[in-house]
Amino acid sequence: MNCNDYNAELRIPSNLIYLRPVRAFMKELAMKMGFSEKRANDIELIVDEVFGNAIEHGSVDCNSQILVRCFSTKEILKILVSDTGPGGGPNTNWIKALSKVIKEKVRPDTERGHGLLLVYSLADEMDIEPNLVGGIDVHLVINKEKQ
Repeated sequence: MNCNDYNAELRIPSNLIYLRPVRAFMKELAMKMGFSEKRANDIELIVDEVFGNAIEHGSVDCNSQILVRCFSTKEILKILVSDTGPGGGPNTNWIKALSKVIKEKVRPDTERGHGLLLVYSLADEMDIEPNLVGGIDVHLVINKEKQ
């Protein structure tokens, strides 16, 4: 492994009290990797939205865990946010919401979906898929410079 590559895995209880430290960790990691302050702020906002959604929509209770995994090279940061699902089978609302964001371009006058639209706009790549434990995996790729 190159010393300029960073890999981290955080398993965090599904509780909004952890949102601020997770955001701060990801922003600090981006800054240490050499991302510009603007891109580090983008990463902080992306993580805020995705991690917050995982807590709100992808957890049975505060004993559930959210996995945040990141891998980086000199030019990109890949982030995976994985939840365990709200119980009762996979939550496809995230996937439907992303489809709506992509196809219909959520407008400012709509009530929901602005967070996903923001993430979709700031990340260079975004993919949402069901995982094996009944939750959702959100895969993100962020380049040092916005493409």
